Amino acid sequence: MVCMVSDESSLEVLELLSKYNGLLEQLQKGFGEGFSNLGRANYHNKDALRGRYGRDYWDETYEGELEVHISADSKTVEITKKIIMEEETEESDDEEKDSKLKNRSKVKGKQSEEKTKKKNVKVSPDPIFMFGGRLSIPSSLRQCQSNFKSCIPLFQELINCQRELIEIIEKNKK
Repeated sequence: MVCMVSDESSLEVLELLSKYNGLLEQLQKGFGEGFSNLGRANYHNKDALRGRYGRDYWDETYEGELEVHISADSKTVEITKKIIMEEETEESDDEEKDSKLKNRSKVKGKQSEEKTKKKNVKVSPDPIFMFGGRLSIPSSLRQCQSNFKSCIPLFQELINCQRELIEIIEKNKK
């Protein structure tokens, strides 16, 4: 079966394959450096009671901070940060003065209740803190995290590139 393909579409496929290959090399480099830094962090943590950094080390309370949006219309994948809102109670200075005055004069019990304001605060928890406090985390583990986080946009580009390739190939088959 001979397939007639235009020069433009074959050049487009070759360009996309070249881009895909370059992205795979970047991904391989990022993962290689990430696992190297993870090995270094495990070496420095060898005498700890909890052992190596891994699945048994972290707690299950962390919720992911990234969302993947797949659009059927444009056939693209987007990876975005999830906005986590947390309520924080806060008492203002005026209300503190009022409550002190009320306590001194011992007015009605209902009036002496503290009033609180609730406001939504954007919270972006860093998963690395489950491996220790802010100061006790080894720098190699921080570098490991940054290496793996730098690979996330590469996944997005790889998937979108792969989808474009499949779309062009399907058009040329017809």
